[in-house]
Amino acid sequence: MKKKKQQQNKQQKKQMVQQQSRQPQQKKPQQNRQVQRGHQTGQQVHAVQRQQAEQIKQPVQQERQQKLQTVQQEKRQKLQNVQQEKQQKLQTVQQEKQQKLQTVQQEKRQKLQPVQQKQQGKQQRQKRDWREYLYNCPYLILITLTSLAVMFVSNEIGISAVVRDAQTFVSRSYAKMPGEQRMVETGSHRILQDDSAGGRQTVPVSGNSDGTGAEGLYVNSDEKTENAGKRKDQKDDLQIDGRLQGGHEDAENGIEPEEIPKGTTIFESYEPVQIESRYYKDAGKVALTTEYPYTKENTSYFDDAAFLGDSRTLGISDYAGLETADFYCDSGMMIFKILEEEVTYQKTGSKVRMTEVLQNRQYGKIYLMLGMNELGYGNTEMYLEQYRQVLEQIREWQPEAIIYIMANLHVSREKNNMETEFNNININDKNAASASLANGTDVFYLDVNPVFTDEEGYLKSELTFDGVHLYAKHYDAWREFLMEHAVEPAKSKEHT
Repeated sequence: MKKKKQQQNKQQKKQMVQQQSRQPQQKKPQQNRQVQRGHQTGQQVHAVQRQQAEQIKQPVQQERQQKLQTVQQEKRQKLQNVQQEKQQKLQTVQQEKQQKLQTVQQEKRQKLQPVQQKQQGKQQRQKRDWREYLYNCPYLILITLTSLAVMFVSNEIGISAVVRDAQTFVSRSYAKMPGEQRMVETGSHRILQDDSAGGRQTVPVSGNSDGTGAEGLYVNSDEKTENAGKRKDQKDDLQIDGRLQGGHEDAENGIEPEEIPKGTTIFESYEPVQIESRYYKDAGKVALTTEYPYTKENTSYFDDAAFLGDSRTLGISDYAGLETADFYCDSGMMIFKILEEEVTYQKTGSKVRMTEVLQNRQYGKIYLMLGMNELGYGNTEMYLEQYRQVLEQIREWQPEAIIYIMANLHVSREKNNMETEFNNININDKNAASASLANGTDVFYLDVNPVFTDEEGYLKSELTFDGVHLYAKHYDAWREFLMEHAVEPAKSKEHT
């Protein structure tokens, strides 16, 4: 019986377990409370963790802000220092310019003093002569009064005749002064008389150009003609001296002569980097475009221009739109080869020698841009010496030409390689060397890099396809830069 009851109890328990498994289990209220408490504790833990993270982040952020502030302050200080140095350099340059102008003006005054003294002496002599004439010739007043009386009495004698006779009398008297050229009016002619040379030129006052008219100028056949040529040379000399010394005629009229400008090439210095290379060094300075009152011209300015250079110059020839200019350039051209080897004349495609071209044809402007292929060839001193020799040779063959030394264009950040010689520091070293040859009168330094480089001096990557050469469409900006930096040939020629 007991076994039956036990079996029945077991079966009932099994049935109960099966029913409970089939029905969804309901959590007990105690379990729910525990779960809620667990959620609450988890939230509290998360909150504590957030607070701790924020506490940790705050000092880091503060330190970061402080570092940024210090960096910005240092940057501002450096910029201020650079600006101050630039202002100081500009002030020194301006002071030097003012000093030079003062010295030039003093020299002009010193040179003009004897001329002015001579003029004053001449005027004083004229006044003294008039006083002597009036003192020694009291009859002159009587004659003048008599002539006026006759003028009013007789209709045949006009005021012009009276005045002419008086002028003739005075001019004849004044013509007796020896050693000077004077215009003596005698009747219908003016006589340019020189007592020291014995020659004279007769200029008709009225009538025809054959000797009886106002339009003509002739020399008497029985007079010496050599004096006319001598007088012309003297006049030309005065004009030349007037141009170089500030203008004799302007000095007489009290007009300040126009100053002929002279350009100045400024070098901005910076802290150089130590370079371990036998081909170059960090120059520690950047050459800026020669300061000068440039004029803006159109493409016709380049009708008498010649461009000498390498592949960059070849790009200007192909894409800048300067068809009237002559381009002598090749890829790989160097300053050491430009006068030694043949160069391609881009208009014909033929090879020519610059020694023959520059001796047989005269140009008004010559543009030079060489130095990229010299980055790993020799050192900067060799480059500078060769550049100087080439420049002197060109000046000997082209005495009237304005020479422009164009800076070599920088390369991009990707192309810049400090482990080799192909980098912007080396390019800048070559540019600063060639810029030192500019004199601001007939040789000028032009730096186009600010047009195409970023703030760090690298060629903008969006402007180049290989980090060295520009896309074709960007050569228009180069052409505009050249047109905006033109020098009038007349001013440069006068100064030289």
